[in-house]
Amino acid sequence: MSSLKNIPVVAETRAPRSGEKYVTPQGFTAIKDGQKPRSAESPSARVGKPRWIMAPIPTGAGFSAVKGIVREHRLATVCEEAKCPNIGECWNAGTATIMLMGAVCTRACRFCSVDTGNPRGWLDAEEPENTARSVELMKLKYIVLTSVNRDDLPDGGARHYADAIRAIKRRTPDVAVEALTPDFQGVMRDVEVVVDSGLDVFAQNVETVKRLTHPVRDPRAGYEQTIDVLAHAKKYKPEVLTKTSLMLGLGETDEEIAQCMDDLRAANVDLLTLGQYLRPTAHHLEVQRFVTPAEFDQYREWALAKGFRECVSGPLVRSSYRAEQALAGNNAGLVNAGPAPGIGAGWELGRDAPQQVDTVQAPAPLPNSYPAPIPKESAPAALPTGFKWLGKVDYEPTWREMQRITDTRDEHTPDEIWLLEHPPVFTQGLNGNPGHVLAAGDIPVVQIDRGGQVTYHGPGQLVVYPLIDIRRAGLGVRDLVTALERAVIDYCATLGITAECRKNAPGVYVDGRKIASVGLRIRRGASYHGLAFNVNMDLGPFQRINPCGYAGLEMTQLAALGQPKATVEETGKAFAPFLERALSALRKPKD
Repeated sequence: MSSLKNIPVVAETRAPRSGEKYVTPQGFTAIKDGQKPRSAESPSARVGKPRWIMAPIPTGAGFSAVKGIVREHRLATVCEEAKCPNIGECWNAGTATIMLMGAVCTRACRFCSVDTGNPRGWLDAEEPENTARSVELMKLKYIVLTSVNRDDLPDGGARHYADAIRAIKRRTPDVAVEALTPDFQGVMRDVEVVVDSGLDVFAQNVETVKRLTHPVRDPRAGYEQTIDVLAHAKKYKPEVLTKTSLMLGLGETDEEIAQCMDDLRAANVDLLTLGQYLRPTAHHLEVQRFVTPAEFDQYREWALAKGFRECVSGPLVRSSYRAEQALAGNNAGLVNAGPAPGIGAGWELGRDAPQQVDTVQAPAPLPNSYPAPIPKESAPAALPTGFKWLGKVDYEPTWREMQRITDTRDEHTPDEIWLLEHPPVFTQGLNGNPGHVLAAGDIPVVQIDRGGQVTYHGPGQLVVYPLIDIRRAGLGVRDLVTALERAVIDYCATLGITAECRKNAPGVYVDGRKIASVGLRIRRGASYHGLAFNVNMDLGPFQRINPCGYAGLEMTQLAALGQPKATVEETGKAFAPFLERALSALRKPKD
């Protein structure tokens, strides 16, 4: 065996071992798994993994089919190169994360098992079209593209990246594309080339907290550099979602995690993923602790409280894991059931790590006095306590049920907040002027018992009905209206939409157009009726009335403000925590 700079170089006779140099088919040398051999590992590095670190074995018909497509089109996948534990689940579901520009990276991050070397400008010119054909064959609706760093290319591979995205959009225009890109050495014109390609989500991973960036990442990477890239992408094209990922278990503190979240939100990053760092080989950084499933749930609540649109958080979560579900508002369907030592404790290696943890302690509050989120034992996976998603329900039976609950309330009746949508209906307030109904046509008009004038409900509009004993909750009527309006404004802000209230005109407006209406009834000290929030609906029926009694009042909705794929259910689940926090902030302490 020959050697190069004292690293063994493997000939073609056998596959290289981890840490060995080898010669690629393209003629340049690379180090297998990205890290040179290091001194003997510490005893703690050999401690077994906790029981919640489990993943399906990568076998099955779906796995074989995806593997065949990948091999046929000479594609690399981060699933294989980075030794992702979720490869069995994802490939059996027919999806893979395609890695562009080859399988050799010019950087050598100490957490990553992608091979490292200098490709010296090599690129597969057929890769963009091969990638597009593979996406078409896999019948995907959502594809994540990632890549190695290519510091050997003048533009870091930005144009090649953009060519692949455009090829996918030409063949399958309805496929959503997420691009998990390099940092392009902070050259913003290269970032813009990728952002201009037609992608839907732009991602660049911060990987770890600021203090640990070096030695975790390659010296050419940087904490501020990544955040600057994400901030520029969002500012350059606000309608594109931005996303990043943070590994936990490398020695970070809770305060550092919270500060990293703050730094990312200051850059208007929309989506965050949190996952457990797993050591890929003995040559990589050791795991400092195994974060428990309950801790991952709590960190997710921190992120949502700080304004991220979604935070997908769990032990086996990786930046592209279940990426197509990232906006479902339910942690991408993950249920992190498991033991829960206090936040920040986890399972620390080198401290007589147990085989299982059975003690459950109350999670610690957020650092820096952030308001504590809902305790996990009382919160459903997708909605805060007391919130209910009812789906599409007829107006009149729903109204009658609200009346019944209000009329039969006693001190034991729980408060509830209903989220739903209605079939088309005009509702006219108690003292509403019939003249404001201009041409109802085939849409029924229902005279109801709230205040205000006529409004419209229909499919694609989120309706929120707070059934709350306001005296018991320590709320005034004005508090409840304010909370509904504030929740809409704060939620819109996370989407890059500036919304506001108007004096003496309840509701929420964007550039003078109304996006949400508020109308309440208080009876026996309890509320019903509530909020109508336009998401993705036919606004035409509003032209048949003077909305809320204002002739010529223009309406708008999320779909017209950069959210064309918004749905009522997803919006409701994402909006609920904002309303829950707004109500909590306004509750008056009991005597």
